[in-house]
Amino acid sequence: MKIDFCFNKEDFFNEYLYKNPCLFKRAINDIDLTWSDVNEIYERADASDRTFKLMNGYEVPKKEYLESYMNVGRLETRYIKPVIYDYMRKGATLVYNRIQNEPKIGELVYQIANYAGAQTITSGYAAFSSKSSYKSHWDTRDVFAVQLLGRKRWILKAPSFDLPLYMHQAKDMPYIDEPEEVYMDIVIEPGDILYIPRGWWHNPIPVGEETFHLAVGTFAPTGFDFLKWLMNCMPEIEACRKNFHNYENDKENLIAIKNSISDFLDDKSIYESFMCDYLGQQRVDSKLSLDVFGNNEVGVLSESQKIKVNANTLPFFSEGFVVINGNKVNIDSVSGNLIKSVFDKGLCTVGDVVEKFDGNSKSKINTLLFELGINDVIELVD
Repeated sequence: MKIDFCFNKEDFFNEYLYKNPCLFKRAINDIDLTWSDVNEIYERADASDRTFKLMNGYEVPKKEYLESYMNVGRLETRYIKPVIYDYMRKGATLVYNRIQNEPKIGELVYQIANYAGAQTITSGYAAFSSKSSYKSHWDTRDVFAVQLLGRKRWILKAPSFDLPLYMHQAKDMPYIDEPEEVYMDIVIEPGDILYIPRGWWHNPIPVGEETFHLAVGTFAPTGFDFLKWLMNCMPEIEACRKNFHNYENDKENLIAIKNSISDFLDDKSIYESFMCDYLGQQRVDSKLSLDVFGNNEVGVLSESQKIKVNANTLPFFSEGFVVINGNKVNIDSVSGNLIKSVFDKGLCTVGDVVEKFDGNSKSKINTLLFELGINDVIELVD
């Protein structure tokens, strides 16, 4: 399923990202997802995980819709299906948070992550009524709402608390009032994608028919993330290791700490160290290719093989490396340009890459791509 975002990345970053909602109308024309697929996705979910929820205006206790049983010496959990069916017939929404390793979902999420240049977490929402299972609220991450089956109404209002972080949950801040003025009131249809920046009030409401949508949350690093990471450097500052007694005595020491932190903030290498560490903790779902990379009889890729880079963003660091899927990949001019070329295309064939780098031998380029595939830097796409 291919997404047509309507705007190029630069225009989206300048006009909408972190600022304003954006509706991508009919962004997906070839929806390849049925209720049979959705049923299978929910069947594979670990419903016992705390993030999996049955929402009915409140979170239904798991003991009501899950049962535990012994399966040949192993304690397992399964749905109590009549209970789930009954709740959903009465308007409940079944929420699957942190969907992973689902190819049809992953195909869409990869494109969104690449477009937003950020790590993602994906949730699925299935419902069959006009009952709202959530109150109007804001999220602490940007969200791309991807409507795949049926329709859903969204009411959006401007932020009353800008750029909330994870500790700024709407339910925990009742003293912040929701605005009365509605910014957007729309019904999104299959193939539509609605971008909602963090902090924007929104109320997703079923419209009395079947609906399944994804909420793809994006997580780019913030200044708060950087300062938390920077705390690891504080023990290296002598002034930070000194004892405090009272303000007048410690004033000079505080100035020394301030100056040291200021030096860190001005140092590009410190910033790059943070980004390297941050990206090093990210992983992008990629499917196994045992028949190729696990087969000792195979050593080259077919020129018709489709490939993509397993990364959401691709910064090149000053010391000559990139970080992809937990791998610190040292690069030269050829390998760097090769990885960037595949990343920029999003999806291409081995033949496309070989043709672009025709100044190098085909075998050299193919060998490089094969090694990148073994190390989970690139993925083979069917």
